[in-house]
Amino acid sequence: MDFLFALLLSFMPPFYRRTFVHKARTHLITASIASGFAEIVLVAILYARGFIEYIPKASIGPAASLEFLFSWQGLLLAFFFVDGAVRLLGALAGQSLGTIPLYVVAWIDEWCIRRGKKKAELPLVPDLVEPTDGDGLRIQSCRTRKNWDKWMTVMFEEKLYEIANAEIAAPPRPYVYLLRPKPDSKVIRGLHRYHPDEVFHLEDN
Repeated sequence: MDFLFALLLSFMPPFYRRTFVHKARTHLITASIASGFAEIVLVAILYARGFIEYIPKASIGPAASLEFLFSWQGLLLAFFFVDGAVRLLGALAGQSLGTIPLYVVAWIDEWCIRRGKKKAELPLVPDLVEPTDGDGLRIQSCRTRKNWDKWMTVMFEEKLYEIANAEIAAPPRPYVYLLRPKPDSKVIRGLHRYHPDEVFHLEDN
């Protein structure tokens, strides 16, 4: 049963396969070899049958094979022959490749997902920086800072700070960071030169 599932999964690109790949276990490479070989054989049979049926319709008898190759049916079958050959060679090399048309579908699907996430993001607005007790800072931002942890040193207006805490607040600036002056004894392991308008350039970095 696992092998039959692996046969189906072998046609899928990684984008669709990753959720179910554990069910295929160790059968995926073997299934890819089998499905790639089966695709080649099936396409070869369909190509031969199509060519035989095309011969009476050929404009130039001696060039019938060339005419059929460049017909829509011949090009389609040739494409899937190459698709099967690539998948078979990839599997023999230890890599399971999905069928090319599904890679196109996966690319469009990924693009739509990224676009949806982009639209769901909060609008870009400059950070709000406020002083706190003890010479610290409270920074409210519309974007998270993934590299701001306890090891990060933040420089703002030529002063050095460390991350004391992080909180979640209401939009439009839900990401709140509490900074305190960096102790002189603390070693700088990472330095972030901060500016309230840097959110407009974060995605370019």
